[in-house]
Amino acid sequence: MIMPPSITLASLGIGILAALAQAQGDPNAKLDKPPIVDNLDYLQEGLLQNFPSASANTDAWGPGWIPKDCKDIVTGAKLNPADITTYNVNYDDCNTAWVLCYHKDNPTPFQNVVETFGRVPVGARQFVRHVVALPDTSGHAFNANGNLAMFDIDADILTVYLHETAHSLDLQGAYDGGQLSSSKKWWDEYSQDPNIPDPYAGSDSIENVAQNTVIAAYDTVVPGGYAAIEPRAGDIFRQYATVITKQRESGDLLVPSGTCGRRLQNSETVEVDDGGAKLRRGVRARGDKPDTSLGEGIEVIERVEFNTGESCSRTYGKGDGHKH
Repeated sequence: MIMPPSITLASLGIGILAALAQAQGDPNAKLDKPPIVDNLDYLQEGLLQNFPSASANTDAWGPGWIPKDCKDIVTGAKLNPADITTYNVNYDDCNTAWVLCYHKDNPTPFQNVVETFGRVPVGARQFVRHVVALPDTSGHAFNANGNLAMFDIDADILTVYLHETAHSLDLQGAYDGGQLSSSKKWWDEYSQDPNIPDPYAGSDSIENVAQNTVIAAYDTVVPGGYAAIEPRAGDIFRQYATVITKQRESGDLLVPSGTCGRRLQNSETVEVDDGGAKLRRGVRARGDKPDTSLGEGIEVIERVEFNTGESCSRTYGKGDGHKH
């Protein structure tokens, strides 16, 4: 049983008024409850200490081939797919490789990306299709159809990887087969809390669920839980406790143990250079088309179309590790 930390009476009054004003049930509506902290960077140290990375080996694809979802994200960012190297990443907790796409100008070393993604518990990681690591003038990230698009994200920012993976869990039906952020259960619990975690969680219910998933992961795994480092944990308790309960009922998705049993089908393998004017400097496909079929006994997770690119617009500063 999850026991709530103390809740402040002043916050409770604010929360009741905010709940009455809130247009409930719309996962895209901006939330108007006050945050308890500025950001969740202060969770980083505890997460890194308690979420070990799965061991992995990698092998690069032959020239000229790329997953279609990777190519779409790369061209959408006005980058050249010819500058992408695609890798199979074989983590020791799954019999099927993840396919990662890495841009040559990304300042974060590829092996660091592999290590940090490997820290995401396999129960949650199996709801991610591809990771696309790209350069940009500022660090930001979004999730499109189960693909994590990471733009100049420092590889050790595990909070970002957990946040973006949380969108996959929420929007692809990891909990009860439906979308948590639009469920009656979520809104009922949210309405009883006076606050939200941080300003970013106030973007909408989808982002709020994602931020509470980061907190739920911390509370579930890090000794002492969230209340040990956050005196106002009680003011958002019903939100992150709901995620804790849902992930537990779904197989302890946020706990770093076990092996994969389900996976998203990899996107279609296509040629980097399709003859288009903008891609003629690319490389022609050589060798056999890479086999991206799932391993034996792996259940296929149904693809759901979504894109958090508009709501996931926050930039991540370098070296920020504080909540204020």
